[in-house]
Amino acid sequence: MRLFLSFLLTISTLSGLDLKTNLENNNILGYQKSLGTLNYNRLRLYLDLSDKRWKDINAKMILDNENFYNLKGSKNRNKSSFYRAYINYTGEKHMFVVGLQRIPFGVGRIWNPIDVFNPIDITSIETNERKGTESIRYEYAINELSNFDITLSKNRHALRIKGYLNVADFALIFIKDKRNSLDIVGVEAEGELLNTDITLRGEGGRFLDTKTDESYYSYILGVERGFENSIILLAEFYQNTKLKTKQLALNLSYQPSPIWTINLLGLGSLDNKTLTLSPSFTYSLSDESTLVAGAFFNSKREDRFFVNYFINF
Repeated sequence: MRLFLSFLLTISTLSGLDLKTNLENNNILGYQKSLGTLNYNRLRLYLDLSDKRWKDINAKMILDNENFYNLKGSKNRNKSSFYRAYINYTGEKHMFVVGLQRIPFGVGRIWNPIDVFNPIDITSIETNERKGTESIRYEYAINELSNFDITLSKNRHALRIKGYLNVADFALIFIKDKRNSLDIVGVEAEGELLNTDITLRGEGGRFLDTKTDESYYSYILGVERGFENSIILLAEFYQNTKLKTKQLALNLSYQPSPIWTINLLGLGSLDNKTLTLSPSFTYSLSDESTLVAGAFFNSKREDRFFVNYFINF
């Protein structure tokens, strides 16, 4: 990695490119009965390349060095990889992104069944972390409130038409998922209810198994309301007719002060009556660092505890 960075710095200096860098570190200490005490440390380097001669074009690379350590078995594993690596062109009406990127599909906060590229894992400690997809993405702005985009990757292709219809953002999506042998026709919708602080959202669709020619439906319905004193309440319902599952999630977020945030997530299955509770506490140590402590308690008695320390250099 050092050789690569030296090469990149030399190229940018000789070619007159503008290179911006940023570094952050994330360390997670966790405990789970079946696995013991685990430590995960990630050093992440951001690299942004641009040129004043071509203001519409820029390149971004995000490199990770990850270290996993299991205290129970004294096992250590280290790896370096690209988290993002793409070239982006943004014009007045056209946008191209080529490379390892995040494909922004879905409006769900707890589940997003339409997102076959980078789905949410709400039971992970870092829910915002999404693996990138090597793909080509093109977006065309039809007007100020509507657009369509095309995504092409090795095993998945998608077309989405999105616009604002009176009171909500609405999208129609077509996906060809060769990896899982699925043809998907889906929708996304999100909007505010009658000029209130209540947001309604939904996504889902019809999934056709191209091997068996059988179809099923998977969707979410969600509602979110913001109250005074920085309280946000979110509820989301999820159903998958193939898996014959129905699940309900409730999330309460409260910020008693600018440096404190308290969050409580509850996940319940309406089929087998299982329940997971996840409280977490976030404390801002400074503008550049935060400390998060939390846990996952579930009816299967496989509880998890974690402390997450993040710093941006």
